[in-house]
Amino acid sequence: MKKILFTIAVITASCFQLKAQVLFTFGGKPVSQQEFMASFNKNNTDTSNRLKALESYRDLYIRFRLKVQAAYDLKMDTLPNQKADLKGFEEQIRPMYMLDQQTLEELVATAHERSLKEVSVKHLFIAFNKLKLSSDVDTNYTLPEKELARKKGASITASLLKGEDFEQLIIANSDDPEVSRTRGYLGYITAFSLPHAFENAIYALKDWAVSGPIETANGIHFFQRMNTRATHGKTTIAQVLIAKPEDATNKEMRERKLLADSIHALATAGASFDSLVLAFSNDMSSAQKGGIIEDIQVGKYDPLFEELVIRLKKDGEIAPVLATDLGFHIIKRISNQPIEQSLSNAAPALKELILQDERKSIAAEAFIKKSIGKHGLTASMANKEDYIAKRLKQFNPAYATQIKDFKDGNLLFEIMDKKVWGKASTDLQGLKKFHAGRATQYTWKQSVFAVIITAQNKQTALAIREAFEKDRSVEQIKKMYSEVSFVDSGRYEAGELLGVGAENAKTGFVTPIYTNPSDESASFIIVVNVFKDPSTKRFEEARGTAINDYQQYLEDLWIGSLKKKYPVVMNAQTWKTLLAGMH
Repeated sequence: MKKILFTIAVITASCFQLKAQVLFTFGGKPVSQQEFMASFNKNNTDTSNRLKALESYRDLYIRFRLKVQAAYDLKMDTLPNQKADLKGFEEQIRPMYMLDQQTLEELVATAHERSLKEVSVKHLFIAFNKLKLSSDVDTNYTLPEKELARKKGASITASLLKGEDFEQLIIANSDDPEVSRTRGYLGYITAFSLPHAFENAIYALKDWAVSGPIETANGIHFFQRMNTRATHGKTTIAQVLIAKPEDATNKEMRERKLLADSIHALATAGASFDSLVLAFSNDMSSAQKGGIIEDIQVGKYDPLFEELVIRLKKDGEIAPVLATDLGFHIIKRISNQPIEQSLSNAAPALKELILQDERKSIAAEAFIKKSIGKHGLTASMANKEDYIAKRLKQFNPAYATQIKDFKDGNLLFEIMDKKVWGKASTDLQGLKKFHAGRATQYTWKQSVFAVIITAQNKQTALAIREAFEKDRSVEQIKKMYSEVSFVDSGRYEAGELLGVGAENAKTGFVTPIYTNPSDESASFIIVVNVFKDPSTKRFEEARGTAINDYQQYLEDLWIGSLKKKYPVVMNAQTWKTLLAGMH
């Protein structure tokens, strides 16, 4: 019930109320057809029969408005917890509403288009000062240092125009410390692999073209777009890593290579990969998870590692031993998730990536630019972002709506807890009296006395079930296996028990073992006895159901008093017109 009540959102439309058709009033306060329909369209999940859904929602919406108004009249919005919650929510969502949505959608579309392709890249880097690159602190480079690097960049540009080979220019000029090993090759990249400026430059090129110089805080960059291919998606693997010791001798490297080859032979012969990981892997971040590394895609790892993973075409396939700077890798493919081809399906995840990425600033700058000339904001004004943030409800009405929805929803929780939920839970005498007056409606359906055994894993559950099936002693199970499982028992309705139901409500029936995917725990049920008598439930047996019924009873009484305090008057003609428009 709490969840249903919380999801009802009210769209504030006070600025239209004078012009809009009034649908109903409560206590003289008008509610327009527009704001009612905005709330309905936002919350209605029944698309099969909108007319029926609309009629049901009307009563739910009226009750909501009455409850929230009662909370405002009690000044619950001034409570410290309400103020703190509202402030925290405002701060949480404010950045999102200071972005231009059209620009954000364009960024999402571009990112999706790029994510469908993988591009191999070479890179040439000219540092402003190679010695300062190793410093962990931000460095301000001198103008002479920058000018010298720019001259070198101009010289490289001139060489490229003459048709000189880019790889040779990399080897001769790049300040990348890895250039002697990589020859400038970065491997394949896709959207979000590199900083946005680099990504833009690379995806704007044709295959084998070289970008112009791109200046950053530390130096100047050139990129060559080489090959383009369809994206391979995200692959999950398991790996055993035999790490390379620091300053390893040739003998140590040979020994580790022999060990890696031996592990690979065991894996390909069918040995448990999980066991090999636990016994040998030096990758502490993955060893405790069976060696699992999820969502491997290009642009995140060593290019050799990525390419080897991509070459694995079947789940369960094991790659040849791979040597990298980290050591020797034995890799097994677990699964592959293809890239999402549909923009609409991919958009939510891409939007989240953009909101965590530097390109978010593009949408923020667009919002500021479009806001100039509104609500006193001028082009010459300093700290435009701060000015907008303080008046965001004016600049972005959707933000004001979201804040109002949250505030009303939070107040609904507050007053429902005070008037209904808290009272139903703590008023024991009232609850018992309520149950006693309706005892005949709380009767057992077909019921059984059952024992529920929950073990840490399926293997343990199998062992316990086999022990029971051998001697059929529930008491022995409780005595011997309480240390490795949780054993609960009681009377239950057969239809409530997984695997039992009416068809299996038989003395001695044992259900299959069911595994909980969230924590790998496993459980099964033993039916000890079947009750034939549909007897009345005692108070303790009916307590959970009675509390729910008591809550509804208290709420109905309260709504009755609210309707007297805030009389509801429907505009019959507006409602009739609204219904007619739904046909």
